[in-house]
Amino acid sequence: MTYLANFLVYGLLFLTMYFEVFLLVTYFEEKDEFSTDKPQKDRMPGKYPTVTIVVPAWNEGKTIIGTVNSLLAMNYPKDRLTLFIIDDGSTDDTLTVAKTFEGNPRVRVFSKENGGKYTALNLGIEHCTTDLIGCLDADSFVDSLALREIIPYFDNPEVMAVTPSVQIHNPRNILQKMQETEYMIGEFSRKVFSRINGLYVTPGPFSIYRREVFARIGNFVHAYNTEDMEMALRLQSHRMKIENAHTAFVYTVSPKSPRALYKQRVRWVSGFLMNAVYNYRFMFLSRKHGNLGLLVLPFAFISIFIALFFTILYVRSVLHFIYERYIQYLALGFHPHLRFGNFDWFSVDLGFRVLIIYALFFTMIFFIIMGVRMARKRVSFSIMYFLALYGFIAPFWLARSLFNLIMAKDTHWR
Repeated sequence: MTYLANFLVYGLLFLTMYFEVFLLVTYFEEKDEFSTDKPQKDRMPGKYPTVTIVVPAWNEGKTIIGTVNSLLAMNYPKDRLTLFIIDDGSTDDTLTVAKTFEGNPRVRVFSKENGGKYTALNLGIEHCTTDLIGCLDADSFVDSLALREIIPYFDNPEVMAVTPSVQIHNPRNILQKMQETEYMIGEFSRKVFSRINGLYVTPGPFSIYRREVFARIGNFVHAYNTEDMEMALRLQSHRMKIENAHTAFVYTVSPKSPRALYKQRVRWVSGFLMNAVYNYRFMFLSRKHGNLGLLVLPFAFISIFIALFFTILYVRSVLHFIYERYIQYLALGFHPHLRFGNFDWFSVDLGFRVLIIYALFFTMIFFIIMGVRMARKRVSFSIMYFLALYGFIAPFWLARSLFNLIMAKDTHWR
C-alpha cells in the first residue's frame, strides 16, 4: 500500500507541476500579450461595429439599475449600442425598475414568464440585428472602456467570441476578499488559455459574440444551469476561436456568506463536470481540438480528483498527528519541555516531495502576483485570506459536485 500511495502522490504532483510549468512557459513565450499598457487605437465612427447587450434579470431589483447605468455610461458611440433588458418573470420590482429606462432610445425592455437565464438570453438574441451580441448579468457592472477594449479582437475574422476580465465588485468581508484573489488568478489563467485556444467558459458578465455564431451553432441551452460553459464548449467543438480581453474590466457581485458561495461553486463545478462528461467527452484527448482537448480539459477534470486526494491525505496526517500526541500524553503526561517533533504532511518520507510542494506553492504565488498586476490592483491581505482559507473550503464543493455527477443530480440557481 505504501508503494501505491507513493506512486499516486508523485504521479499527481507531477501532473500538477507539468501543467503549471506549461502555463509558465506559455506566459513567457507570449509575454507581450499580457501587457496592460497598450492603449487601443481610436477608430473612425463607422468602424465601430453595432452591439446589443442583453441583460437577463430575475429578482435583481437591487442591482439592475447600477448594471444598466454602467452600460449607458460606456465610452462607445451611442448610435452603435443597444441594450435589451429581459425580465425573466421576477417576483420583486425588477420589471418596475427596468421600465424606468424605457425613455432612453437605446434601451428596450422585455418581460416573459420565468424560464431560466438561457431563455431570457435567447429572447434577446431573437430580436437582435446588430453585428455583435453580448450578455451582462444583472448583478455586474462594466468599466467605461470595457467594450472599446474588446472590439479590436474582432478585427481578426476568425475570432467568434471575446471574454472580459471579471473581477469582484467592492469586496467587503473576508470571504469576498478571498474570492477577489481567486478571480485575479482566474484572469491570469484565462489569458494563458486564450493564447493556446483553451478557453472553455464564456462568462455571463460581458462576454461578446458575433451574431453569426448563434445562426451557425444555435442559441443557449439549459446546460445544467451553466449555459456560459456549454456555449464555450460548443464553440470549441466547432473549432471557433475565443479570445480574452484582459484589459476589459467587469465587476460582479460575489457571494457574501459561506452557504451562498458553496451553492454557487457547486453549480459551477457540477455544470462543468456534467457538460464535459455527458455532452463533450469526445473532446477529451482529441488532437482535433488541440490544447483544449489534449491538455486543458483533461487537467481541469483531473484537478478535482487531485484536490480531493491531497485533502484526504492532509486530513489523515492531521488526525494521525493528533492521535500520536494523545498517546504520548497518556504515556508521559504533559511536560513543558516535551519534544513534539516535526509535523509530517503525508505521514511518509517528505524529502523530495516537500521540494515539489514548495515549487507548486511559489508558482501559485507567481500566478497571484501576475493576476494582481493584470487587475491593476495592489498586493493586499486578500492574498493571505486566499492562501489561508481556499484550500480548506474548496474541497467541500468539489466533493459535492463529484457526487452530483455520479448521481446525475441537477443544481439550482438559488
